[in-house]
Amino acid sequence: MFLRAALLGASALVFNVTLAQAEEARILDTVEVSGLRAVEPEHVTSSVSVLTQDDLAVRLSPNPADQLRALPGVAVSRSGSLGGLTQVRLRGAEANHTLVLLEGIEISDPVNGDTDFGLLTALPTGRIEVLRGASSSIHGSDAIGGVVSLSAAREAGFNAFAEAGSFGTVRGALGLSGAQFGGAITGFTTDGVDTSGSGGSKDGSEALSGFVNGRFDLGADWSLSLVGLARQTRSEFDADTDFDGLLNDVDRSTEADQWLAGVALAGSFGLLDHIIRASFNEVDRDNFSVGTKTDDARGQRAKLAWSPSYTSGVHTLTGLLDYEREDYDRTDVQYAGATDASERFESVGLAAEYRLAAGAFDFSASARFDDNDGRFDDATTWRLGAGYTIDSIGGRVRASAGTGVKNPTFTELFGFFPGSFVGNPGLKPEGSTSWEIGWEQTMGELSYSATYFEADLTKEIFTVFNPDFTSTAANRATDSERSGIELAARWQALENLALSGQATFFDSQDTNGVDEIRVPEATASLAADWLVNTDGLRLGAALDYVGDQGDTDFGPFPARAVSLDAYTLASITAEYPLTERISFTLRGENVLDETATDVYGYTGPGAGVFVGLKLK
Repeated sequence: MFLRAALLGASALVFNVTLAQAEEARILDTVEVSGLRAVEPEHVTSSVSVLTQDDLAVRLSPNPADQLRALPGVAVSRSGSLGGLTQVRLRGAEANHTLVLLEGIEISDPVNGDTDFGLLTALPTGRIEVLRGASSSIHGSDAIGGVVSLSAAREAGFNAFAEAGSFGTVRGALGLSGAQFGGAITGFTTDGVDTSGSGGSKDGSEALSGFVNGRFDLGADWSLSLVGLARQTRSEFDADTDFDGLLNDVDRSTEADQWLAGVALAGSFGLLDHIIRASFNEVDRDNFSVGTKTDDARGQRAKLAWSPSYTSGVHTLTGLLDYEREDYDRTDVQYAGATDASERFESVGLAAEYRLAAGAFDFSASARFDDNDGRFDDATTWRLGAGYTIDSIGGRVRASAGTGVKNPTFTELFGFFPGSFVGNPGLKPEGSTSWEIGWEQTMGELSYSATYFEADLTKEIFTVFNPDFTSTAANRATDSERSGIELAARWQALENLALSGQATFFDSQDTNGVDEIRVPEATASLAADWLVNTDGLRLGAALDYVGDQGDTDFGPFPARAVSLDAYTLASITAEYPLTERISFTLRGENVLDETATDVYGYTGPGAGVFVGLKLK
């Protein structure tokens, strides 16, 4: 209730605040996720996609996972309604093989090593970069499938947004940004739907975030950047309490608090430019059953890094030395402390990257060594990439190959839930080797790309189920193979009309020929962004297709494989200016009222309509 009142209060501010005209939102011209330093898009040698603020406005979704449906190689798995557990898989890899960054800081939960995108609902996102393919040589553990990098929206001046609609949904935002300092408060609440599909009580969620950032010039080419995030979320869900493979309408919920802070000092000294970074991320999670707390977990991640770089003509050599510490604490109420655990991981990473930008030819090479302090085997990873532009036809060929590593998570190692899951402290890190080759073409207002990729995963961690309904984690003895084709295109059909789309075809199997679960056979999307007239009316429309995919019914023993039907999500958006500063917005989600099931047994929302006001 407190959140709904806060959002309604924010809505009222839209009508009462009159400040100076906001400047146009900042758009980065370089890609930051592909290396130790930012690179111009035309020199990137790996598969990278970028969603700008204009791209995000087409869907206007409150959750970044839905925005990612516009990109090739991405599969989204949502358990029920918006705000529920939402996972993102890149190129058929597991959900915890995707490293997720916010403002360059790893945002995943240190406890389970996964990023629940459901908890990122209403995050003030203004730009998304996605790097596909193993990239641990730059980003360390977790980046087997790729990296999703989120940047906060930075609209100059004062801005506000308020929206309400179907499923008892209300969301809002207030932001203020100046030359050196900015901040935003965002919130979201929804009554949701009954995820069990049994006609029982609805499973809702709510989220409240506060974000601040600053940048200060220190003189002599040195600058200091600061970022901070505080989030509070609550999500209700149903569970299979009688182990028949179907959800029961029960009162379960999770509350999570997150604090994230980072500082970066950048400047030149002698022949080198330096970046020194420090960051801290903490996630506290409490689980409840019928209003009574059953257990809680706290994960903390602290990082410190120094990166010097030297450029001479077409050559750039960059280094990295970083230290990372993760702390994990779990206590329970339900079993009087029987499952309590406290662990710490520490690692030191040393990496180097070389880049060559010699006219039409680009080359990159990186390598990294991670000392895991005896907890796991030390890891050495690498990545090579090259690209060549053929000016006469406006095309570019590129290829890259690399390796990735994923250390077992705290939950996989030490998780313990009596009668359910027992951790395995003897787990080994997962490894991956991948390669790709792609073509990029520009012909006037039309640009398109095609990429073929392959990846082999070794020592895959999977869940073993026992006849007594207990389970544990284990390393798979055989390799898993993944391959696919990614297609993407963008066409500026008219000065005021842009069309974009993607199609991806996946093949993800273990060596026994069994398809990996929750990896669709194909995904595709088509989007249109139309500035209708000089009055400022803007229309957006998108179709997001998810093909058939496999999952598991855990009701019988042994569990049986099931197939989830394909679906298409259709969305529409409209923005009409009422004054120079205030616009009316209209958003429709799943307007075809499709049954969209990403996880067996979970019921998602149907069609929804939302109206709002925007101040800029």
